[in-house]
Amino acid sequence: MPAVSVVVPCFNAAQFLPSSLGSLENQSFQDWECLLVDDCSTDATAKVLEDFASKDSRFKPIFLPQNGGASAARNAGLDHAQGELITLLDADDAYAPDRLARLVELQRTTAADLVFDNQAIADFPDTTQVDTAFHWLKEDVQPFSGEMFFTESAIFGRSINPGYMKPLFRANFIRSHNMRYDLSFRSGQDYLFYADAFANNPICFATNYCGYIYRRRAGSLSRSGGTHLRNHAKLSDGIIKRHGAKLSPASIQALQIRERYFLRGAELHDLRVMLDQRQFLAALGHLLGHPGILHAGLSAVRRKFLMGR
Repeated sequence: MPAVSVVVPCFNAAQFLPSSLGSLENQSFQDWECLLVDDCSTDATAKVLEDFASKDSRFKPIFLPQNGGASAARNAGLDHAQGELITLLDADDAYAPDRLARLVELQRTTAADLVFDNQAIADFPDTTQVDTAFHWLKEDVQPFSGEMFFTESAIFGRSINPGYMKPLFRANFIRSHNMRYDLSFRSGQDYLFYADAFANNPICFATNYCGYIYRRRAGSLSRSGGTHLRNHAKLSDGIIKRHGAKLSPASIQALQIRERYFLRGAELHDLRVMLDQRQFLAALGHLLGHPGILHAGLSAVRRKFLMGR
């Protein structure tokens, strides 16, 4: 049985995989397996996966019979994982050479249910760090609670949302709580999965060491469509309904703030679409019907007409 199972969901990722999987091959900690879950890619992803598997039996391709999205791919990886510990690697990201060694040591030292690290942000295809993801991670080792997860999720603009973390979990923790990625959401699935974890009051420790390399691609942080934003609002409300009895008042308040933030974002997005399409009467009606966005909406109108944006 390997110590660590690394789950890599793949969809049309042929150009990224040699670099990401190469970073796993180069780990100082070598007691791992890698579940490579291909979600019906239409490029050369399958060939890349088979090439890696033919050279190293620790790489284990899994080919889904139909496209199910990232959640289905991750669930398939969880189902096949043999390791005592489980973590994720997105197909276009990478690991620093000692990431697994550092996280495994942290988990074994603390007997935590999950541990996670900070992330080095790089601009694809480079791996040179331009920023860190979680500015609220200050210590080499610090305890991290569910309340901290939810409250940090409701603070916008300071750093990347903690839903982007890539924890190392005890496999038994995931299985004892029947944790699965929710197939009904096409975005925000990671956040919901971690919310399910933190609602169960895990022992969690974090480190400000940047072992995960999050490689931004153009547009990867700019998905701001109304559907996407409403999905995140729905996600926050769903977490309260699912786990409200387990959550602290501060966690519930943070989720309510997060829900309102994304709803306002969706309403502003709709207004900008109306202005861009010169539907001015509809835009006026939208503003009057959503007084919560009145100030920001008027600013959008001024930019449209006075600055041509």
